[in-house]
Amino acid sequence: MDAQAEKIALFRYALIAPLVLETLPRGELTRRAEEIAARQYEIPSSQRTSVAVDTLLEWALRYRKGGLDALAPKPRQDRGQSRAIPPSLAQLIERLKRENPHRTGTTLLRELALADQNLPPVSASTLYRFLQQRGLTTRQLLAPAARKKFEAERSNQIWQADMLFGPYVQRPGGGKLQVFLHAILDDASRLIPHAQFYPSQGLDACLDCLRQAVAARGLPVRLYMDNAKMYRGQQLARIAGSIGILIVHTPPYQPEGRGKIERYFRSARQQFLANLDPKRTLSLEELNQRLWTWIDNVYHRSEHSALQTTPLLRWQRDIEYVRQLPPATDLRRLFFHRLDRLVRRDCTFLLQRAFYEAPPHLAGQTVEVRFDPLDPAEVEIYHQGQRQATARPVDPVVNAQLPPAKPPTQPTPEPSGINFVELLQKKSEDKE
Repeated sequence: MDAQAEKIALFRYALIAPLVLETLPRGELTRRAEEIAARQYEIPSSQRTSVAVDTLLEWALRYRKGGLDALAPKPRQDRGQSRAIPPSLAQLIERLKRENPHRTGTTLLRELALADQNLPPVSASTLYRFLQQRGLTTRQLLAPAARKKFEAERSNQIWQADMLFGPYVQRPGGGKLQVFLHAILDDASRLIPHAQFYPSQGLDACLDCLRQAVAARGLPVRLYMDNAKMYRGQQLARIAGSIGILIVHTPPYQPEGRGKIERYFRSARQQFLANLDPKRTLSLEELNQRLWTWIDNVYHRSEHSALQTTPLLRWQRDIEYVRQLPPATDLRRLFFHRLDRLVRRDCTFLLQRAFYEAPPHLAGQTVEVRFDPLDPAEVEIYHQGQRQATARPVDPVVNAQLPPAKPPTQPTPEPSGINFVELLQKKSEDKE
């Protein structure tokens, strides 16, 4: 019995209660029914305001036989089926809609009219009700599968990474600059391995955040990230393979897989960003200092409602299972970007809008440069898999005072005695 049917059944019982609560002689039963029928009522799901005596007596009989459920209106035998659309047409509409869920109602009506002239006409409203009842609307057909609530068993099994638009800070040269909060969250404990505001929302900032998270809290098993194109490139894949983690991209338009970090961002907005002094514009460094003061002293040490403990204590519970890189690992070099660059004839190559110098013997060659995109002071040059040198920024003034580099001397080859023209002439003379 649905809510509407129950409402009708309760209304009917309220009317017939004086007729069924005690045994009455036939005359008294009829007299009471006439008194009830003489009044006016607001009848649920009906425009009528009165009830006939025979109807009241019928309801009383049904109640004695079947109780309250017998007073509910009986559902239609063809409930869920359209009386205006015959079964054959219903099957055709369902097949067309499932074949292409993006078909609109207007397109369906036009296709049906052209497909068979003997099909009965269907109005747009009837078609829409039919699609809605059968679960055939575009939204219903393309709805994502239901998700279950999940949580990692141990700390560092799953990390989630995401980015939040942040406030404006002081630009070093004057003015204001919007920054972006890159954060990584541990799924099991809700601890933040690292979070930081960056002036960029690109891959460079994301990888720097991941590098500092690994340095602070060890290695995760899986890292859940957005499905954006920049997160599916070779740089991230190479780094993941080097340090031994699995990158998992959440499907497009389905952010539910990163729900916990979205909840963290809500806490950051309400508890941190909303309480910054609006009269003072901070520098990027000052903003990050205040962020970590809040994370260390408030977020990590406040009891989480889903954990019944603090994120820091929950993370420390599994510390024996946390993987660490070998002590001798140069983590910074593992996160170096790798790009191919052509060395020009003047022994320079362009990287991030700046020219760097390469050894003279690499002029005209394509080399691989490895560098930290946020600090390109150290740029390593590799050729054919071998490290060649460390590039330095070009200083034209200093180069003007240096003697030109001498090309490497090559030994003079011994004469081979082979000459194409002479050989051709000799062959011609031999034929004659």
